[in-house]
Amino acid sequence: MSNQLDLKNYSEMEENDLMKEDLATIIIVLGSFLYAGGSLEEVDHFVLDRMAELIDNRLDGIPEDVSIH
Repeated sequence: MSNQLDLKNYSEMEENDLMKEDLATIIIVLGSFLYAGGSLEEVDHFVLDRMAELIDNRLDGIPEDVSIH
């Protein structure tokens, strides 16, 4: 993580703070939020959309016949 994010206060983060982060950081922040008792219903759709976009970008270039476990 390039800068320290307050993992306990995901719900108070600004949209731009999280949208600039990489996939690993988003997974850590979201996972910490859920582990602390948050629910997926509380996660803004833009965060999930950004996470999906980063996952798609990461998976680009993987041959279709490769199985990911």
